[in-house]
Amino acid sequence: MIELIKIAKPKFDKLLKENSDINYELTTERYLEGVIINNTSLDHINEEKVEVSRCKFVNVTFNECFFTNIDLLDVIFENCDLSNIDFSDSSIHRVEFKSCKLTGANFSESNIQDVFFDEVLGNYMNFGYSKMKNTSFNNSNIRGTIFLECNFNKISYKKCDLSNSEFTNTALKNIDLRDNDISEISLIGKELKDAIVSPIQAVELARLLGVIIK
Repeated sequence: MIELIKIAKPKFDKLLKENSDINYELTTERYLEGVIINNTSLDHINEEKVEVSRCKFVNVTFNECFFTNIDLLDVIFENCDLSNIDFSDSSIHRVEFKSCKLTGANFSESNIQDVFFDEVLGNYMNFGYSKMKNTSFNNSNIRGTIFLECNFNKISYKKCDLSNSEFTNTALKNIDLRDNDISEISLIGKELKDAIVSPIQAVELARLLGVIIK
C-alpha cells in the first residue's frame, strides 16, 4: 500500500475570527490574516501580491479570480470552488485543499511546499515549471494536469487519476505510481528513471514510448 509522505500542517496559533469584509481586505489592503470565511462568493477579483496567512475558507466560490504572485501561508480551503483560479508565480506553504474543485487552476511557476490535495476535482491544473516539495495528492481526479519541467522533492500520489497528464522533463525518481491511473501520460522516457510502477503500468509505458514487447 502506498503511504503518503508526511506534510507539515497549517498552523493556527489563535482562534479564527469571522470576516465580513473580505473583498475590501483582498482588494484594498491585499492582506488577510487569522480569519475564517464561510459560505460566500468572491467574484472578479484581479490582484497581485496578496498575502493570506492563518485563514480558513469553507464553502467559498472563487469566480473569475486572479491572484498572481499570491503568498499563501497556513491556509485551508474546504469544499471550495476554485475552478480556473490563477495562483501562478506564487508562494504556497502549509496549505490544504480538501474536497475542492480545482479544474483548470493555474499554479505554474510557483514555490509549493507542504501542500495537501485531498479528494479534489482538479482536471487540467497547471503546475508547469514549479518547485514542489513535500506535496501529496490523495484520492483525487487530476487527469490532464500539467507537471511540465517541475522540480519534485518528496511528492506522493495515492489513488489518483493522472491519465493524460504531462510530465515532460520532470524527474519521477522514487515516486510510487502503482496505485494511480497513469494511462496516456506524456513524457520523453528519462523522467521514469527510478520511478516505481506496476508490471501492467510498465507495459503501458513501454507502449507509449514506442517499445515493442513480444
